[in-house]
Amino acid sequence: MELPEQITALGAQVEAGGAITPDPELFETYEVFAAELTNLFVKPWLAADHTSRLSADGDYFRVDIGGRSVVIAREAEDKVHAMRNACLHAGYRVCEEEEGRSDHLFCRYHGWDYAIDGRLTDPELRPEEKDRSRFRLPRYAMRMWKGLIFIDPSVAAPNAPEAQPIDAGDFPDLADAAVVSRKRYQTTWNWKPLRHLLWASDELALPGGSETQTEFGPLSRLVTRNGEAALVRLIPRYAGHSDFELVRIARPGHTAAADDDRRIEEVLRAEGEKLEGAPAGNLDRAFYEWYWAALKPAVAAV
Repeated sequence: MELPEQITALGAQVEAGGAITPDPELFETYEVFAAELTNLFVKPWLAADHTSRLSADGDYFRVDIGGRSVVIAREAEDKVHAMRNACLHAGYRVCEEEEGRSDHLFCRYHGWDYAIDGRLTDPELRPEEKDRSRFRLPRYAMRMWKGLIFIDPSVAAPNAPEAQPIDAGDFPDLADAAVVSRKRYQTTWNWKPLRHLLWASDELALPGGSETQTEFGPLSRLVTRNGEAALVRLIPRYAGHSDFELVRIARPGHTAAADDDRRIEEVLRAEGEKLEGAPAGNLDRAFYEWYWAALKPAVAAV
């Protein structure tokens, strides 16, 4: 996919080393957002949640990445699947709920039914299909590591691609920890200033700040301090609408600091007011260098 002019013009400014003055459309247009979805958002890895979210067979939850959707489901303790959340027939979602527990996934549009591992079991409108074993929801590579659930949304196939190592710094093992809160926040911002704010403000995720910071791909980050941890997962939905999920985690013997939703909402409101008429917000050269470096390989591949 050829990158839009707004991105390539920014890249030229970054490489020139002078002032960076991004086109306002870099934060507003569908074409830019679509290019980011194709070339950036799906890069590995994404830390989706804590493993306790799949504590029993049949547990599942949904992870949205822009216009794409993934359902992560536990068939058994040693069988967890990350699957494209789109029916094989017409592409309608087989999982509308945020989370749940079931032995199957069901497409409401045409009634196709799937086992929890993604195998087609009942194509309501295709009774002539006798060999259904060859029909299966495409799967992504995934890993459960140090108490977190990771997915690689870059490639989906009938058989899950081999999971490559996760290139991340050291962080505490949270396998025996517990989730103390999970909340989604919504903004009417482009994802870029929201990411910049969240990545620069650990105290929003973890009251008192952090001791360690670990980034997983472009959309997730873990911060820890003295037995506490917070997983931040950025959820770009449209060019002008971004959510983020905050999962607070505490290890045994540690009392987590109380959530302060009002403080987070006040910061988001104040920052949102600053962004009115100035969509770039406080983005600095370091952000733009990271952004262009992440997208630039796509230019060479054209």
